[in-house]
Amino acid sequence: AQDLNVIEEVIRMMLEIINSCLCNSLHHNPNLVYSLLYKRELFEQFRSHPSFQDIMQNLDTVIGFFSQRLEQAGSDLSVERVQEVIMKGAQALPKDRLKKFPELKFKYVEEDQPEDFFIPYVWSLVFNSGVGLYWNPHGIELFSMDSG
Repeated sequence: AQDLNVIEEVIRMMLEIINSCLCNSLHHNPNLVYSLLYKRELFEQFRSHPSFQDIMQNLDTVIGFFSQRLEQAGSDLSVERVQEVIMKGAQALPKDRLKKFPELKFKYVEEDQPEDFFIPYVWSLVFNSGVGLYWNPHGIELFSMDSG
């Protein structure tokens, strides 16, 4: 039961993030709208769940609005045409049709020794994205192998 609650909270958080993107910056997220339309069947299971019904109203509104616009645009649409319809629809969707939710806030809790994660992570970013720089993988030493 505790694991189920954690999963439910994570799903709720993901839906809230999607909802925030749709409510606050729909015109900057055409790929998100495209994905929602393409994978709309994934959200079916959340509509009837009491914990998600309120947030699903906005997702249903957006999916319904854009589905209708795509139907009006005709069948056998190219990806580019679908994206064009989405971009125009994002500007046409009245903001008052989406229910406002409180602004999302997240807390970062720092571990006792964050360098155990961040130093190797940052170096992996430098190594993997050092465009034009050669790094000899055998010459990289993040931590001394000397124990003394």
